[in-house]
Amino acid sequence: MFKKNKKEDFLATEIEKDIKADETSTDEVTGKEETSDVEVKKQSKIKKILHSRKFSKGWLSIAIIAVFLACVVAVNIIASVLENKFPSLSVDITSSNMYQLQDDTKKLCKNVNQDIDIYLLTDEDTFTSYDSSFGVAYFSQAIQFFKEIAALNSHITFKFEDTSSNPSFAKKYSNLNLTTSGSSTICVIDAGNDRYKGLSMTDFFETENDSSTGYTKIKSSKVEQAVCTAILGLTKKNVAKACFVTSSGVTSAYFSKLKTFLDNQAYSTSTVDLDSNNKVPNDCDILFFVAPTTDISEQALKKVNDYLNTAKKSNKTFVYIPAPAVIDGGTPNMDSFLEEQGIKIDNKWIYEEDNDYLTPLSPNDNRLSTFDYDDSDFTDGIDSSTKVAMFDTWNITLTKGSSAKVLLKSSKKADLLPTDAKSTDDIKKGSGKALNGAVINQSEVSDGVNKNVVVIGSYDALCGDLLTNYSQYNNSKYFANLFNLLTENDGETITINSATASDTSLGLEAASDALFPTILFVGIIPIGVLILGIVIWAVRRKK
Repeated sequence: MFKKNKKEDFLATEIEKDIKADETSTDEVTGKEETSDVEVKKQSKIKKILHSRKFSKGWLSIAIIAVFLACVVAVNIIASVLENKFPSLSVDITSSNMYQLQDDTKKLCKNVNQDIDIYLLTDEDTFTSYDSSFGVAYFSQAIQFFKEIAALNSHITFKFEDTSSNPSFAKKYSNLNLTTSGSSTICVIDAGNDRYKGLSMTDFFETENDSSTGYTKIKSSKVEQAVCTAILGLTKKNVAKACFVTSSGVTSAYFSKLKTFLDNQAYSTSTVDLDSNNKVPNDCDILFFVAPTTDISEQALKKVNDYLNTAKKSNKTFVYIPAPAVIDGGTPNMDSFLEEQGIKIDNKWIYEEDNDYLTPLSPNDNRLSTFDYDDSDFTDGIDSSTKVAMFDTWNITLTKGSSAKVLLKSSKKADLLPTDAKSTDDIKKGSGKALNGAVINQSEVSDGVNKNVVVIGSYDALCGDLLTNYSQYNNSKYFANLFNLLTENDGETITINSATASDTSLGLEAASDALFPTILFVGIIPIGVLILGIVIWAVRRKK
């Protein structure tokens, strides 16, 4: 064992004294040193948490999500502002593009070269509030339509007008009933120079009574159709007049769809009973004789000839559309008249045997088929690849030496079905030549002026759903073009379809091409990032 010397013992003793002195000194302080120590420990713990990998990565994910969502909100706010300022930027995702302008609408509005003012006689909130009553946003669609056509052309302006606070406005259109319901005027379209037109709620919407509830509901929106027709009529220099014969058993129900179609082309339309003392009006440009149930009388036939002979400064046109069924007793008077034009109607329907000419509407019905254009004089601007569809079409032949021309023809494989046929065994073989579904005879009266006789063998082609309800066929465009050329009716040829309630269902498959990127950046990506952030945060939290 080693023995400590005196010097070492002294040093040890002094160190112990110093330690005791320090402890005593600390105890005499009022606990400040102890409190500071606790705070330092707490701060050290917080710093440790803040600097931990778990904390930094978790909050980083949340921060990224928050920033991205803020960006999405900002993008949507900006998009809403831009949509209000530029309505054409909006995307229609309804199954039938309810909010999308139709091509003919765009064409018409872009070509307007004079100022057109459109006034809706209510405020936007009041007008769109009606949507809740019908459960379908028809009124919002109308507002969107007005904004979009105004954005197409600086000549077109759209305004909300409060007639109660602007008596001068009501005075200017004093001949219109400026209220906001029923058949009263809800919209005024003004082309200047005292040319204006008032439109009502009944012009805007087609309604029907719901038998199950007893309430009236909107069947379809006609806003686009009504407004475009008004603009077309107000901007035309010359408006053609069409008259419909109401004799020989003809009623307005027979030609109602054709009349509506011509109304929408901005024709002036009326009726005339040729069996009374009435004659065809002098300003009539085209006279329609649609689906008579009896032969035309000699008196009426004389008035038709007198009308055609008035063709001196402008064309006069007579259009005959026979009924789809054979008339008892025949039609000797009409047959004699047509023979003078070099035209004869067979009592046989065209029975199409070429599958390429049959339609998907009824692929096994050989009486429903498509027809080719034969005369290029009446197909200017018509897509030749899209054909006209016709049903129960009478075969029309041209007599020897006839100057008449074929307008529409079948395939060369078409046969004939007698009207009294009991089965397809009674089909008569065709001649190996195309059969005629529509013909025209033009007789020149003076330089550039003709009297025209047109025979269209299919009632359904012009007076049924084939006229406007099936855009895959050219019925509306072809016949509008034909009648416009014959009547020298200037302006655009338009075909505007109504928007129906079924169009309000959402369906991505029918949306425009611009829909996908919108949904991608505004919907899919933000939601995907949000889900990914949550998953990453949850996984790291467990770790």
